[in-house]
Amino acid sequence: MMLDIAGGSGAHAIGALQKWPHLKGTVYEMSPVSGFVSEYAKQYGLSDRLFSVTGDMWKDPFAPADLHFYSQVFHDWTSEKCRFLTEKSFAALPSGGRLIVHELLLDRDKAGPLVPSLMTMVMLLWTEGRQYSEVELTEMLQGAGFVDV
Repeated sequence: MMLDIAGGSGAHAIGALQKWPHLKGTVYEMSPVSGFVSEYAKQYGLSDRLFSVTGDMWKDPFAPADLHFYSQVFHDWTSEKCRFLTEKSFAALPSGGRLIVHELLLDRDKAGPLVPSLMTMVMLLWTEGRQYSEVELTEMLQGAGFVDV
């Protein structure tokens, strides 16, 4: 079971379910956004495999899953809040569970590439977050207890 955390419409979950017919997915999202997932599931013939759970990722427990997926979530938040999410995922996942973080990555020295650098400037204007490097995300994941990052 894939849990798409802050997954919006479920676009990533839909793509994954189309690719892997054995996979089931849940989009974890705040109301009223979570209400749209069932419409998209029906549209793509996935009503029997794609579900939604309404919740607040900062306060509410995650739905059961063996894969957590965050797409373009971490760049909205401080490193402390991202660490909270990785620790929460680690605690919620079963042994052998996986976490996927989908972000634009900065280079090790954070001087590039261009697109993630520009996105960092955008994030600084309207969120509390920024783009992270692979090193920073690896440290967050390992710090939470994940192995084979």
